[in-house]
Amino acid sequence: MKRNGIFALCFLIPLLFGCTGDPVSGTGGPGDPQENPGENQFFAVAKSTSVTRETAAVSQDLLTEQARGNNTFAVGMYKLLAEEGKNLFFSPYSITAALAMTAAGGIGDTKQQIRDALRVTLESDAFDRAVNAIDRSLMDHTASTEGITLNVVNSTWLQTGMNFHISYLDHLSRYYGAGVNLLDFSSKPEESRVIINTWVADRTNQKIKDLVPPGEITPLTVAVLTNAIYFLADWLYSFDPKLTVDKPFRLLDNSTVQVPLMQLNEPDSTVKMLYARENGVRALDFPYKGDRLTMTVLLPDSGSFTAFEDSLDLEIINGLVEALDSTDLAVSLPKFEFTFGTESLKNALKALGMTDAFGGKADFSGMLNVKPGEIYVSDVFHKAFISVDEKGTEAAAATAVIFTWRGISTDDPVFIVDRPFIYIIRDRVTGTILFMGRILNPTVSEN
Repeated sequence: MKRNGIFALCFLIPLLFGCTGDPVSGTGGPGDPQENPGENQFFAVAKSTSVTRETAAVSQDLLTEQARGNNTFAVGMYKLLAEEGKNLFFSPYSITAALAMTAAGGIGDTKQQIRDALRVTLESDAFDRAVNAIDRSLMDHTASTEGITLNVVNSTWLQTGMNFHISYLDHLSRYYGAGVNLLDFSSKPEESRVIINTWVADRTNQKIKDLVPPGEITPLTVAVLTNAIYFLADWLYSFDPKLTVDKPFRLLDNSTVQVPLMQLNEPDSTVKMLYARENGVRALDFPYKGDRLTMTVLLPDSGSFTAFEDSLDLEIINGLVEALDSTDLAVSLPKFEFTFGTESLKNALKALGMTDAFGGKADFSGMLNVKPGEIYVSDVFHKAFISVDEKGTEAAAATAVIFTWRGISTDDPVFIVDRPFIYIIRDRVTGTILFMGRILNPTVSEN
């Protein structure tokens, strides 16, 4: 991959994992696998040395438009992932980052469908610039605020011997701070899967493990694009653990379960919080240290959750957020922990309009020196974790986009007899089989 000094390469020997620095990540993260040698885990890394991550200012209008697109995508994905009677937690931010890197390598309809699925309204690289600017703004805030950790890292994993286009590698570096990790998917698919999953786990404080399920990395895997996000924040107004008591929590079927209910204040007392009530729904902000990041809880009136969820859209959310006002309240919140996934997003993304990328119409020739249709996205996996207690919130998520050689795909009318087969000679009128046999070795003409 080295060409005229454009790339920096570090070829590693067995028993080493990574190299000095962090060429695969944008902003670093908790736990660095480069400091945790793993047995027989090794790969080479490459990163553009001519292009660094962009730090240029972006207009507020651009940031607002991208945030609206991301939030529209979030609501759409929420409705597609929500299963009856089951909890849900995911990171639209992580999914957007991984698919934004995917779109950057797409051409024509493949690229546009990914952007449409993500509800992108910005043109060309303005989208990537806005995603990068939001990321950098959050990093600056959390770096200067005590009691908050937020790490967002991106990386790509490519089959050894293949080269990303220089323009694509520069794009990854400029907007996503991502480099390339070279793995031998063709001969070591399972070992490669473990390396990718270890990278994700180490950058999410071990909260996201086994992102890519067994069997999803195969000898036909070409590349994997990954994003990992980790969030740890203290409440601005912490709950007193001494006030936490088990209380009944009413389920949708009106039955109840006992849960630890945290109290923000002493019984019969109130605190000032940002609160709103609109059309049978109450909203409350639970701010984190720094008073920029917050958990906004939407609480429909008893018996109306399903109707509210069915009608939920971005305008309703925005209306509740805009109505928030300082109010004296007695506040309680359940203490909980939940892991979502690993979940395939393939069907949900298809439902949002991203169809060509998953089949024979995929065109990722902007990423690699391949012809349209030669590689496609075989799946997109997502996993997320959240824990809420008296001190604050810990959350993590990761997304992996897997690219595969098309080979023999069920999406394409291809039939190549290149392995042992059984055959019959039959009468189509009566259905009678006249002859039947098998070929294990076509070069043998007589037994």
